[in-house]
Amino acid sequence: MTVRHIGTEIGHLSRISIKLRAASDQTGAMTMTAPTTLEKIATWAATTSSDWSINSVTPAIHAIADTVACMVSGATDAAAIGVRTTVHSWPAVGPGATIVGSGCRAPAPFAAFANGTAAHAQDFDDNFLAALTHASAVLVPALLALGEETGASGADIIDGYLVGLECHAAIGRGVNRSHYLKGFHATATVGCIGTAAACARLLKLDEFRTAHAMSLGTSMAAGLKGQFGSHAKPFQAGMAAQNGLLAACFARDGVEGRAEVLDNEYGFLKLFGGDAPPGWDFAAFPLGTPHVIEAVGLAPKLHPCCGSTHKSIDNLLDLKAQHNFQSEDVESMHTFVNTSNVLNLCFDAPQNEMEARFSMQYCMAVALKYGFLSLQDFTPEAVQRPEIRALMPLTTMDATPPEAELNPAGEYVHELTVKLKSGAVLKTARTCAKGTIGDPLKDAERRRKFDDCCVPVLGDAKSATLYAACNDLIGCQDLAELIPNMLASSAGHAHVA
Repeated sequence: MTVRHIGTEIGHLSRISIKLRAASDQTGAMTMTAPTTLEKIATWAATTSSDWSINSVTPAIHAIADTVACMVSGATDAAAIGVRTTVHSWPAVGPGATIVGSGCRAPAPFAAFANGTAAHAQDFDDNFLAALTHASAVLVPALLALGEETGASGADIIDGYLVGLECHAAIGRGVNRSHYLKGFHATATVGCIGTAAACARLLKLDEFRTAHAMSLGTSMAAGLKGQFGSHAKPFQAGMAAQNGLLAACFARDGVEGRAEVLDNEYGFLKLFGGDAPPGWDFAAFPLGTPHVIEAVGLAPKLHPCCGSTHKSIDNLLDLKAQHNFQSEDVESMHTFVNTSNVLNLCFDAPQNEMEARFSMQYCMAVALKYGFLSLQDFTPEAVQRPEIRALMPLTTMDATPPEAELNPAGEYVHELTVKLKSGAVLKTARTCAKGTIGDPLKDAERRRKFDDCCVPVLGDAKSATLYAACNDLIGCQDLAELIPNMLASSAGHAHVA
């Protein structure tokens, strides 16, 4: 099976028909006004062809599989367990949707909340640089929950994912990086609006209802970077998955919002845009031409920690591979990153695993000592290892000025200088982290990550079955038959050791 003629040229996606809106002037005569930003995006989301290029479908399947693995592993995290425990108070009356790590089911919005929290709990889910969101951690839980409840096919999920990802990018480009630098958690703000569009697509809403879904999603968008390093960060991703799904369902059932809510004086751009938002430029960034997953790509993670550390970790691993030094050979390590990275990495001396994910010092110490980072490095016991804490003071950070990040075409180079006790000074730099479109993961690396997430929770056999099912998602006719068998587990409270 294909996603409705999978090989059709991606150029078909640019044929967007936007209707002008009718409005009354002061005399009562009808005038025609140009469509709002929201209407332009919604019209594309509702009407674009589902004849996706194989170059879009393949990375979408990889992203969905990667997120499912993060959901399975993340369901063992304390944040996910807490949300799941609360959600269990409202069991599904009808068929509902699967809660990963649980034998229970819940209405789709609550399942999306629980699974979205799990997907982001260990900060191992992908980054999406076009929107500055963890797009998949919001999109995949929402689409799987809604799709399971409505009997959608795997092809429907892929279609909704690709529409939602483009809408994440479209919304984000209007406000970022200014929005992100102001302190908003774009995963939970931009992500909520884009995910409303994805769920509207899955529900097959027309452009009118899709615009209302996104408008309502704008009212439900919330999340602060001030919560980084706590349970509230993944909670915000789960909240965005729930709210995006709810916004689409409310719009389906007749609830309406204002079409100009992105643009008006009290709208998203003015209130959430930060100090220097660029606004929307559809000439520079035409919707779906080519699809953003082909043009920019996603950034699946090899390291289970904040993406702000990744170029520095990769720089260090590159130097270790080239020069074959060990931790005892190093006198100091100095990283040069962006201001937002320094603000994200706010724990110089982390005391628990959540703080450790947002500590450059901890992550660099582990990479220096062992040559890689895994989920096993982010447990309460691992964070207190004396051999790691002794290495943490070796790392220092400097940053570019904040205004350097406001250039939308910026490459954001991260530099590393390592001084050895021998007197040698080693330097390197990266414009992209491992896993991004400029340095993509190999099939073996994707599988190794999937197993790292799933085998400690599900065992070898079930993990292998789940991996195969995810990669054959396009052949699934009804998620209601697939998801419960693949993801439900009564052993969901086990801790990944």
